[in-house]
Amino acid sequence: MLVVVLFVAGAGLVAAAPVPVWSTPQRYLMGALNLLRLHSMDRDRVDWPRAEAEALRRAADVRTPAGTYSMIRQVIAELGNPHTRLVGPASARAPLPASIDVPRSYASHGVAVVRVPGLVADPAGERRYVAAGVAALQAVEGQARCGWVVDLRDDTGGNMWPMLTVLAPLLGDGVAGSFTGPGVAPMTWSVRDGRALLGGSALAAETNPVQLTRPRPPIAVLTSKLTVSSGEATLVAFRGMPGVETFGAPTGGAASGNEVVKLSDGAELLITSLVDVDRTGRVYGNVPIEPDRPVPPADAEAVAAQWVRAQGRCD
Repeated sequence: MLVVVLFVAGAGLVAAAPVPVWSTPQRYLMGALNLLRLHSMDRDRVDWPRAEAEALRRAADVRTPAGTYSMIRQVIAELGNPHTRLVGPASARAPLPASIDVPRSYASHGVAVVRVPGLVADPAGERRYVAAGVAALQAVEGQARCGWVVDLRDDTGGNMWPMLTVLAPLLGDGVAGSFTGPGVAPMTWSVRDGRALLGGSALAAETNPVQLTRPRPPIAVLTSKLTVSSGEATLVAFRGMPGVETFGAPTGGAASGNEVVKLSDGAELLITSLVDVDRTGRVYGNVPIEPDRPVPPADAEAVAAQWVRAQGRCD
């Protein structure tokens, strides 16, 4: 059985549904190409009759699904979207929950710093990530008399919804952004009562109970070229907020949403079908997001903390 799972911004489960079994490698190949043709936002770039005929010709003697990967990747290359890709079974397996990196924090001279890494994990790993993030905010919230630094320099993407859950107290209740794409009605991201929502549905099982002592504090967000995919979606959630400035280097340039198809052999097909939109209506995509204040990434934290303190809200 092959299962189709819709994710956004690299990950974040929306829906899952079984589809017919592909009984031969050639059917596997054509099924994968059909999914790309139906769901890729770049589908109009490909001459599908030609691409499918060429892929089938090359796959005539293939005996396993893995033998079709090169044909699938050739068509992905024609789509021209670096966020769309085929991931082999070994790379598609979620790491052990105990091995994932989790959010951490510290405070210095009135500024609380929370580091938010990327997240690829199973539900147990997601729970560990959110629990660590909640604990990280709780540990420094009382010391954030000047404001906050949110460090996304190592947020390499994955599942955006636990990231937004961890940062929900800083984002505050309300619309944080949205997705849009060809022929797709806009899908709004929001925060309510410590929970991250897509439309009206919670996309993470966990909530964040932390309440800020000082609402609407100054927030500096740090980025680098490693900030990509869901890391960029997390950045976009802060864009347009009053009292927020971004520091560092341009992001990796994949501020778009993927549908993730779990294939029968354990491989995953990540199909870019949406782009990120911030709360002001600015549309992003596969172009790096420039920071408000360009700073070498190694210096960004110190410069950002200085900016936070300079906002004059440390009383």
